[in-house]
Amino acid sequence: MRVIIAGAGEVGRGVAAALRGEKRGVALIDPDPSAISDSQSLDCLLITGDALSRESLVRAGISDAEIIVFATNDDHINILGCAFAKRVFSEQVGDRTASGLITIANIRNSEITEPSRGAGPLENWARTNFVVSPSKDVVDQLISGLVAPSLADVIPLGENAWIVVSRVSVESPIIGSTVSDVNSEAGKDPNHPRIIALTAPEKRGRIVSGNEIIQEGDMLVFVTSSTYSFNEIARIVGDSISDLPEKPSVAIFGATDFGSSLAEHYLKIGSNVVIIEPDLDAANSVVGSRIGVNKRLDVIHGDPQDEDLLRELAVEDHDIAISTLSDDNLNISISMRTFDKGVSRTGLILKDRALVEAIQRIGLRPVSKRRVAVKSILKAIHMHVPGLYEPIPRIPSLVSMSAEMASGNSILGKELDEAEEIIGANLVMLERMDDDGVFQRISEDSIGPLQEGDRIYLILEINDVGKAEESLRS
Repeated sequence: MRVIIAGAGEVGRGVAAALRGEKRGVALIDPDPSAISDSQSLDCLLITGDALSRESLVRAGISDAEIIVFATNDDHINILGCAFAKRVFSEQVGDRTASGLITIANIRNSEITEPSRGAGPLENWARTNFVVSPSKDVVDQLISGLVAPSLADVIPLGENAWIVVSRVSVESPIIGSTVSDVNSEAGKDPNHPRIIALTAPEKRGRIVSGNEIIQEGDMLVFVTSSTYSFNEIARIVGDSISDLPEKPSVAIFGATDFGSSLAEHYLKIGSNVVIIEPDLDAANSVVGSRIGVNKRLDVIHGDPQDEDLLRELAVEDHDIAISTLSDDNLNISISMRTFDKGVSRTGLILKDRALVEAIQRIGLRPVSKRRVAVKSILKAIHMHVPGLYEPIPRIPSLVSMSAEMASGNSILGKELDEAEEIIGANLVMLERMDDDGVFQRISEDSIGPLQEGDRIYLILEINDVGKAEESLRS
């Protein structure tokens, strides 16, 4: 598969690095020579030029490309570029409809994709096969991560599954145990968290065989089907976390799209929510929105760094505080202040991917918009296998995928071991629909032959993705 990426910024380079790890052919286009220079280590074809230029697309190999991703800093260029790329592709190969080229547009302003307020759905008119607007993924990741903020990473895998990553501390009761010993309960209890991968300090991460002896400092990767398992995972790795109330009180700094979406989620579960917004028009916009009539929502126009305001709000009495403003430094400052006041579940949204781990080490729960954008684009690239595609940030050599078993699939009727051999991946979880039409996680001992409609979750080496996708096609 050959992929062209327009935009060699942080998002474009992140997508290129992941695809190079899969041994895909990649070309990067950017008009900024410094962005191209920063991409030298990626071993890609680098084109200094405008993505809205026939010459640039031809030099990048548009006639041989299967996918082109527009990830520039301009949403309008990303939308227009999809139509232009299809035009150039059709000219080069004689394919009038450009059916052989998949176009993906990364849209940072989610309002553009809104059917009521914006121009969505863009796919209906803009010649974009996939529109990536990662706002929902950012919100989902924040909500999941704040359930257990001491865990290093919490990655949602749809409605009923999570990948959880955390480091083994000196207090862990499993130090000296084998992975098989820890996982023994998972074979009997489908809701018990299972270790699926491990990385020791200064070593490359790997899928576990079961014989590994767990040591202090190891980074463990779990898969679980319930947020209720987060406490058990924290206990296993030696952390302690307080239970989150069923209806937590929430303070949100910023009446942004992210802030409104977070408020809507917590209001739905019965929480009391306060939004603090420094811009009067933005605050009024939330008041006039569909959530503004909710009696459990309070919108305040004021400076989030005003100590008198924070004291008046008694921010320290809130269970959760989240900063969603557009400035990374301001979000960090606000979050550190609320964390110091005693709000242990403090989240924030960042642009810079490089800041995430540093900020997390001081106890905060950051989510990078750019990291999520990279992940969302990779999902779109791998969309020809229905399901999810999730890189594991702490172990970049591994990814997780999910797929639903359709009729005609070559692994239907196969036992677990045989299916894993065919796919070239470890099947770490399986959900099967019950008589009421609800997916339930099946314990390993009860899986039996794979059935049509089964939803499987896999973990695999990134360079085995192509083999797995080929096996999972119907």
